[in-house]
Amino acid sequence: MQGSSFRLIVRRGPQPNQIYPLDKSIVTLGRDITNDIVINDPEVSRHHCRLTQGGGGFTMEDLGSTNGTFINGQRLTGARPLAPGDMVGLGETVTLAYESAVMGVPAEPRQASTMVGGSAPADYGVRPAGNYGQQQPGGPSAPGAYPAAYPAQQPYGGRSTAASNI
Repeated sequence: MQGSSFRLIVRRGPQPNQIYPLDKSIVTLGRDITNDIVINDPEVSRHHCRLTQGGGGFTMEDLGSTNGTFINGQRLTGARPLAPGDMVGLGETVTLAYESAVMGVPAEPRQASTMVGGSAPADYGVRPAGNYGQQQPGGPSAPGAYPAAYPAQQPYGGRSTAASNI
């Protein structure tokens, strides 16, 4: 992938948020200091796994580790290509995020969900207090300050006084 690089980021385990750029065609990972990426955790084997660069990214292979290598929660049983956003588990205590980063532009961490818009009450159908339209005589807190298109705000489960007169 021209113009891109790949990296692993520690999400859980020793040195959280540590970034390991994958800048070689073969990268070894384990507890032993002879590895390209050294993760000092008792769940990580001395020679745990290997990443090999291929067409569009890296392929991961477990090297017979004691506690296993997992990709998105599934135990790795052979070589498997990684996709950006994959979560790599080493045993039960270390989690790494596999990410692609465009050269010169730092990648943003992925988030499980994002709220778009205003505050939670406004997002769930309750309008914040205020005047929606032309200023009414007496200011925004005066009775009838909301135009007819915006009936008076009621609490959840509340009944409008107009509805009770019908």
